[in-house]
Amino acid sequence: MSVQFVGLLLLAVAAFAAPLVARLIPGRFVPPVVLEVLAGIVIGPQGLGLVRPAGGVYLLYLLGFGFLLFLAGREIEVRRFRGPTFRLTGLSFLVSLAVAVPAALALRVIAHGADVRLLALAITASTLGVMVPVLRDAGAIDTEFGQITVMAGSVGEFGALLLLTVLFSAEPEPTWVQVAYVAALGVAALLGALGMRRLWQSRWLRGELLETDQSTSQLRVRGAFVILLSFTAIAHEFGVDALLGAFVGGVVLNIADRDDRPTQERYQDKLHAIGYGFLVPVFFIVTGVQFDLRSLFASTASLALVPAVVIAILIARGLPALMYRSALGGTRPALAAGLLQATTLTFPVVVAEVGLSFHLLTAATSAALVGAALLSVLIFPALALLLRPWTPAPSAPPLAQPEPVRSQSQDRAGPGRAATDCASPAARQPGPATSG
Repeated sequence: MSVQFVGLLLLAVAAFAAPLVARLIPGRFVPPVVLEVLAGIVIGPQGLGLVRPAGGVYLLYLLGFGFLLFLAGREIEVRRFRGPTFRLTGLSFLVSLAVAVPAALALRVIAHGADVRLLALAITASTLGVMVPVLRDAGAIDTEFGQITVMAGSVGEFGALLLLTVLFSAEPEPTWVQVAYVAALGVAALLGALGMRRLWQSRWLRGELLETDQSTSQLRVRGAFVILLSFTAIAHEFGVDALLGAFVGGVVLNIADRDDRPTQERYQDKLHAIGYGFLVPVFFIVTGVQFDLRSLFASTASLALVPAVVIAILIARGLPALMYRSALGGTRPALAAGLLQATTLTFPVVVAEVGLSFHLLTAATSAALVGAALLSVLIFPALALLLRPWTPAPSAPPLAQPEPVRSQSQDRAGPGRAATDCASPAARQPGPATSG
């Protein structure tokens, strides 16, 4: 395997610079992932030709792809999949599928020879890995609006991955065999979740994990990678897309590792640091490196396909969110939720790669799908932030003014008491999480 040391350096520089540039844009309406993909186009073969999607670069791309879906699975609250929120968002996804089929047939007029099933799936899926950082940075992830939107994204991403796995697989098996493979993966996930929950919360292993949380062993983090790679391998052995295995692995870990230990939040931060701080930005940058810009501009039809796909995504995935009006308390938050669940990037990239590998999509159509996904990430979250339908967090109380005169008894109370008196609750709260 070849190692492009200069290419890896450029990936690191692009990953570092993209969030800084995004913060300089007024309103911060451009997510860093958009700038990461654009940076990949600049340094890739279609631009300066400094980085090639091969060797170690491509290996990091695959790891970033899997870890992005793994973190997306971690964000899913499984208990919500049996309540009214799941039924509501699930019904919205079914409506999206029903609308996506005629929309895909209309797109096929421009995308000659494209597979209708792939087009329909491309305009139906959500990208939880983009939605969650937007909601987290806006402080809305824990609101009712945030939870419904995350559930809608979870259903959209998982449902689309499931359908893609059943309809298109690396193994030329009949559809019913693929359904059986997916069912077997589901059984393995259920057994794995129950077994891992019992194991991780056993007295012995729980103690060992707590003792190594701050040591060089970091057993809990290593265990997360064991679960990720285990379900990726299981999915591959079942003939299922390995990406679905990574997503399922995140769900399993979320079920298994749920307790009230004081280091739980710190553990989440470690996984986010590995993912959003390193692997996930590499995935988005290399997505830009692989972007076929020449094919996109090769014909008028391929260029016209980009806005057509954006409109189709908004209709198929955004409009069904109007079903959330009663749950969210109005049309404005429902429209914002629709814009966020219509935000998609990861899945059109997957569809483009599957379509090219099976010769079901042309290079121009694949490039148009990725270009439309970039526009959805650039436009839809910005519009949702403009609507801003969630309730802002209450402002912190003002700092208490220090007493002008301190008695000798107060002076003898020691520096610990003084530090406690001066620290406000707002000063002790962690800042909002950021993501690459």
